[in-house]
Amino acid sequence: MALVLQPGDVYAGNIKILRVLGSGAFASVYKVEVRGYDKPLALKLTREPVTSGDQAQRALREITILRSLTNPHVVRTFDCGLRPDGHVYMLMDYLEGQTLNTWHKFDQPLHPAQAVTIVHQACLGLAEPHAQGIVHRDVKPENIFVQDNGQIKVLDFGLARSWDGKSVIGMNATQIHMVVGTPHYCQPEQLKTRVLSPASDVYSLATILYELLSARSPFHGDRPLNAVREEYREKPVRWLHAHASMPVVPIDKHEGCETLPRTLVKGLMASLDKEPERRPHDAGVLANILGEVLHRELGIPVAATLRLRWPEGGVEERMFLPGSYRIGSGERCEIMLPDHHSQHIRRVHAVLEWSGIPNHPFLRPIIGDGSVRVNDMPVQRPVELEENDKIWVGPYEISIVT
Repeated sequence: MALVLQPGDVYAGNIKILRVLGSGAFASVYKVEVRGYDKPLALKLTREPVTSGDQAQRALREITILRSLTNPHVVRTFDCGLRPDGHVYMLMDYLEGQTLNTWHKFDQPLHPAQAVTIVHQACLGLAEPHAQGIVHRDVKPENIFVQDNGQIKVLDFGLARSWDGKSVIGMNATQIHMVVGTPHYCQPEQLKTRVLSPASDVYSLATILYELLSARSPFHGDRPLNAVREEYREKPVRWLHAHASMPVVPIDKHEGCETLPRTLVKGLMASLDKEPERRPHDAGVLANILGEVLHRELGIPVAATLRLRWPEGGVEERMFLPGSYRIGSGERCEIMLPDHHSQHIRRVHAVLEWSGIPNHPFLRPIIGDGSVRVNDMPVQRPVELEENDKIWVGPYEISIVT
């Protein structure tokens, strides 16, 4: 029998239910008060005792992923586990706001700066799991949360799995479901190779951005999005056909989108390419494209200064936009350190992630061997940088000035 809690109920001896926030087929979410915490939290609790392997894997998958993430655009998890009654629970941040599909009805275009800001922050939320080889696989407006303060959080990693074989709990859900995620936002490769990578999430993010900018589907230039969505409600296979076979209408062909910045149009259309290898390869790359559009084209001052001090004593200053930056000697590193010191520097030595003012950057060493230092102290796990902190990667000193 499903466990249904009501306001005033007490669960597990110290969790008081304040409000029911939502309920799905697998779990319910409650606003709760918990002894030892000075603010309300959210309790996610399986509706039924977990007896099947698939249910347990889904719950453990989300717990495993969320507990490993540090960036401010995913929900923080405080406690989690399997209760003696067989129910899996998570205590998480309680969020004030609405999911994107409730916050915006997609019946009219958003201002470009607002649309780009929303998807930019969602990209930053996914950049960290992508760097760890984790694909969300169900990116859609229902899983993007708009807080009352405007900050974006990415929700529900229950369908995620490691795309490159790393140890995220659970089997490939493609073996169980014909289509992973939601048909409206699925990717062309689901009907071809069935291999999902970080570029698959990029495609879904780009579909959302296209719809926010135009209130149109990428495939139906002459019809409002909501009219197409209503027609396809009972025929989701049509979405699959559209993603796999229908050409994308260039975003700047829509009324009101003719003056969108060329960098934005180019990046968006590349992100909607049918072939994943021709898209930005992960959300961090798309975040950097959108951050540049915000700062240079849309007049949103989001930049700081990155100061790089050379071993020889020289100093270089670069504009530093919110995004995800690989530090190392490899060609694909956004913060590339010169070859003549490469004996000290791995191809990707660390990742620097920043979601913009007023948040602090996070530094994540790739290998926790202590070779990355902050203020001359070795760091072996992700660390939040404070003002005036100095990063050392081999003989290079890096600092960020906001």
